[in-house]
Amino acid sequence: MPRAFTAAEKETIRDRLLGAGRSCFLRYGLKKTTIEDVVGPAGIAKSSFYLFFESKEALYVEVMMAEMPTMLKRLIDSSFGATDDTREAVILLLKEIVHEIETNEMARILLDDPMELERLAEGLDFEGILQRSAGMFAPLLGEIVQAQERGEIIPGDPQQIMYSLGLIKLIPVNRDRLPGKLYQSMLEFIPQVIADGLTCPARRQKEDR
Repeated sequence: MPRAFTAAEKETIRDRLLGAGRSCFLRYGLKKTTIEDVVGPAGIAKSSFYLFFESKEALYVEVMMAEMPTMLKRLIDSSFGATDDTREAVILLLKEIVHEIETNEMARILLDDPMELERLAEGLDFEGILQRSAGMFAPLLGEIVQAQERGEIIPGDPQQIMYSLGLIKLIPVNRDRLPGKLYQSMLEFIPQVIADGLTCPARRQKEDR
């Protein structure tokens, strides 16, 4: 039976597991990484791992969640922070999301093995993840709300709009199923369609006032 850890020990071990998990995932991939690979650098027994995470997949999610604030800042800086034109900002944001997925080493782990993505999705608590990530997405949500207040994005639930933007992830996730030219053309076309749908009606309404 795993021994009880103090609060300080738990925090230290959890950080070690996150660091070791990230290194192992990048080196071996999610499928080939074992619990043994992770617990060694953390200095705990395999049985103790489950006091912190229910599976290596849960650890992977936590590693990704830890990277989200920095990732989101990059996305906002390169979109809403790069232009005063809301339509252009939305297009830039969508393209940067795709670029992040294509180039982020942790994301590539799943894109390189679609079956691994499906296995991971089966065990995810999406509702719980959304609740936990609400604070992380507050800066992007704020940009959407401000654009709505300026009359530059259509009225509606800003959270719903924000999560709808995330559907752009389906393009890179399905990259291997699309011919190269079609994939590239969709990366140009779809962000414009989404941006037009969010901003053009608002602009027309603003001009008619």
